[in-house]
Amino acid sequence: MKIMHFKPLLLLMCLLFLGLSAFGQKATLKGKLTEAENSEGLPFANVVIEGTSNGTTTDMDGFYELPLDAGTYNIVYSYVGYDDLTKSVTVTAGEVKVMDITVGAQPELLEQVVVTANKAGTKVAESTISIAVVQPDLVENTNSTSIDQVVEKVPGVNIVDGQANIRGGSGYSYGAGSRVLLLVDDLPFLQGDAGFPNWRDIPVENINQIEVLKGAASALYGSSALNGIINVRTAYPTSDPVTKFTIFSTTYATPPLLDTCNNAAGCDPINRAWWGRNRDESPLASSDPLVAEAYMPIETGIQFAHRQKFGNFDLVLGGNLYLDNSFRKGEYNRKGRINANTRYRITDRFSVGVNANINAGNSRSFFLWENPYEGAFQPFTLGGSVNTTTKSKNIRYNIDPFLTYFDKFENRHKVLTRYYYVSNDNDNNQGNTSKLLYGEYQFQRSFEKLGNLGLVAGLVGTTTKSDSELFGNSKFNTSNIGAYFQVDKKFFEKLSVSAGMRVERNTINSPDSITVDITTKIENPSPQDKETKPVFRVGLNYQAAEYTFIRASWGQGYRYPTIAERYISTDVGPLAVRPNPSLQSETGWSSEIGISQGFQISSWQGFIDVSAFWTEYQDMMEFTFGGDNPMPGDLFFQSINVGDTRIPGAEISIMGKGDLFKVPTTLIAGYTYINPKFKYWETDTTGIANPSEQQLEGFRNFVNSSNPNNILKYRFKHTFKIDIQSTFFKKLDIGMSIQYATYMEAIDKFFEAVELFPGVELDLFGLKDYRSRNQNGTVLMDWRMAYHFSDNAKISFLVKNATNKTYTLRPALMEAPINFTVRGDFNF
Repeated sequence: MKIMHFKPLLLLMCLLFLGLSAFGQKATLKGKLTEAENSEGLPFANVVIEGTSNGTTTDMDGFYELPLDAGTYNIVYSYVGYDDLTKSVTVTAGEVKVMDITVGAQPELLEQVVVTANKAGTKVAESTISIAVVQPDLVENTNSTSIDQVVEKVPGVNIVDGQANIRGGSGYSYGAGSRVLLLVDDLPFLQGDAGFPNWRDIPVENINQIEVLKGAASALYGSSALNGIINVRTAYPTSDPVTKFTIFSTTYATPPLLDTCNNAAGCDPINRAWWGRNRDESPLASSDPLVAEAYMPIETGIQFAHRQKFGNFDLVLGGNLYLDNSFRKGEYNRKGRINANTRYRITDRFSVGVNANINAGNSRSFFLWENPYEGAFQPFTLGGSVNTTTKSKNIRYNIDPFLTYFDKFENRHKVLTRYYYVSNDNDNNQGNTSKLLYGEYQFQRSFEKLGNLGLVAGLVGTTTKSDSELFGNSKFNTSNIGAYFQVDKKFFEKLSVSAGMRVERNTINSPDSITVDITTKIENPSPQDKETKPVFRVGLNYQAAEYTFIRASWGQGYRYPTIAERYISTDVGPLAVRPNPSLQSETGWSSEIGISQGFQISSWQGFIDVSAFWTEYQDMMEFTFGGDNPMPGDLFFQSINVGDTRIPGAEISIMGKGDLFKVPTTLIAGYTYINPKFKYWETDTTGIANPSEQQLEGFRNFVNSSNPNNILKYRFKHTFKIDIQSTFFKKLDIGMSIQYATYMEAIDKFFEAVELFPGVELDLFGLKDYRSRNQNGTVLMDWRMAYHFSDNAKISFLVKNATNKTYTLRPALMEAPINFTVRGDFNF
């Protein structure tokens, strides 16, 4: 009977226990965050309880899971570049509630996301430094067969014979050294021994976007980022497989005749096109080996890309076959490339992958014209015995293993590696081989208790081995190790602050003696050279209104000489390039203040960006004729420290996209002004008893320049660019590009006046006469039209240099006359 009295008590205790258990049990809110346009999961998005720092992030496929106490909450879903979305949810204890969320992309260009500014991802509008973004449509629409062809459409960017120049920070360096760092998927892509970008190795058929950062970025990216960064980000698969195939062909018309007659009787204009003089002669049967090898001018190619997901495995394939029989006599390029990107998601927090790219082919490059008249498209031959072309067989490949891991504290750990092999088997004793190994560990964390202060830090190491004819058949080893960090913080939801630094140590091991020419060697003053440099940067961005952003930045830059700049020893026709083992590193800084203003016309949205900038370099490195002390009869170039320079300037650009009065239209345009000068300039030292080092430096700069006025060589003071395209009737695309550059006011004096003997100068290449005739700058116009037969088939017709201008960007190298391209794009 007594036991019966305990039954109610036991029942009450059980109920109380179950109630307490339920009260203490968490609810779970989970689901998937996807993008509205393509239903693709958004990785690493924030899912946060409104008004708190409590939340989580989505995994690599966009899934999230958030534990909650019982109650009602406002949940904020946010992802950089997309509209924030707030949802109210009520959960009970122990409940598992599924809430899938779809977010729509912000249409404004200012909301585009870039990773180059801080390696973590930020909006263009909130960046503290100027960044331009090129979308893959522009690559396709303009038939850019190489990345440099589309990058040069960005305001403030010029490409001179393969060398990138941002806002006048670089001139022409004869294929060695670069102040603009080229990245592919955040990894350096400059040749290890020469610091030269191989633009055609980059898969143009598989581009996600191209980010161009203008200004010193050495604090995050180290040496070679002294003048800016071009970061090519390749595409990964989406939820639907993508297969693309492209074929194109380009033919060249003859350039306009050159009239030098001045109305003289019996004088005929000069035909500069070697391929248009005797149309009855077959180039295959020609006795001229340069004509026989080049055939007729034509450029053609095919390329494909395939992107697909297989469960947790992502696969990207691409390839390209390219043939260019150049309009320059004897020059050709025949290449084949295959690339593959892979990524496997082991868990929702851990992924690994390997990217690979191989490019092989043969080519002949053209260095100097014979003259600007009938020989404008023919190589300089020095009486027919020596020509200035170089024949080459190339193989280049890179293999890039990587991994990304998120720990339980939401810290991101990233390991990036690259092996980059380059072999150029050139004639004229100019072959070179280099092997580069790069590794980087990157750590990212957001400190919620510090108001979401973002930290990016990392360790970097690079080694390069080179064994090349180009460097006197000697072996060279270089190494670079560095550590960096950057912090980003937003105050009052308006002011973004960014600050960072990097410490870098460079080492080069070289022979005790350096080859100057076939018969001469000199002692190497620094066989084992070591140097350590710290660099710093800071930037601010203030949102003054809804679509108004004001920014200011200052950053230091640093660049250590490449193997090629210090130790190259070769000959190109009558010219020689000589080593300078005493060459020192260059440093500098750049500052900028700018404002971006968003606007809308009809359904067309865009922004205007206005900026003023100032850049200074100390001990700037440049290839200079005659080196430090040019003498009559010297026919060589050498990289030297030309001294201190400064480049102030201003830029205005505009970008827009959307429906302009119901017509879909995209626009990129801009004007850039620079005033590049040597800090020290001296026209005469004969009246100075004991000239200072600065005066001697200034006089050397004066002697080496073709211009008696102080201006840096190989720059354009004014440039203007515009590219616009509209779509009519949903089928017809019509677009055009215009580029204008003023006269290049200064080049190496040698190009205009070779001093063979004291007081005896010769215009050996006809450049002085050519430049005196062409001082009005260059306006180039391209037209294009495309017809969409369906969503999966498009045929394009393009005309480049539509007004058939004869012009040069680099002295003694004539650019293409008017040419016509037919292109087909097909999706499967």
